[in-house]
Amino acid sequence: MTSILLVVVAQVIISLALVIWTRAKVRRFLGSEDEIDKIRREIGALIVELDSSADRNVTVLEDRLSTLKDLVAEADKRISLLGQEKARRQSEEMVYDRLGRLSEHKRAQIAEPSRQPESSGQPGSSQPLAANTATEPSVPFIRFSEKPLAIEEPFADKVLSLSRRGFSSDIIAARLGATMAEVDIVLSMDRNGRAKEI
Repeated sequence: MTSILLVVVAQVIISLALVIWTRAKVRRFLGSEDEIDKIRREIGALIVELDSSADRNVTVLEDRLSTLKDLVAEADKRISLLGQEKARRQSEEMVYDRLGRLSEHKRAQIAEPSRQPESSGQPGSSQPLAANTATEPSVPFIRFSEKPLAIEEPFADKVLSLSRRGFSSDIIAARLGATMAEVDIVLSMDRNGRAKEI
């Protein structure tokens, strides 16, 4: 009887040990899965944060690249304008240089009017003149405006003409873009001048 009791007690102890060991293994297994899930969540959050920061950096870089492209395009435009301006200035300098040479040549002709008739009778005298005209570069003819320059009417005359037409000083000031004090000064000077003439 005691042997059966010992066997039963031994089986109970072994069963308890097996249950405790199984529970420990299950807890350890479940605990490791939780840790892995936690690590996975943290890695996912880090990846999302890295993606958002990379997107922000790419957006900033694209904005700066577009700004840089605009600045380079503006610089190219300015360089081309400078090149055109330089070419235009060079052509202007050439024209002015030619005009200066032409005026010097005409001054020389005017300064020596008496020599030309005397030398024109000689057969050898026409060759230096022909040589001068051959070496002289062709100068483009520049036609200046034949219209006289428009001279703006003086301020006082404008004020007096508007006043004679019956406009008040505030309307005259508004039309001419001046102050009423300026208009009043002109009108009072005109009145004083007329009073002195009388």
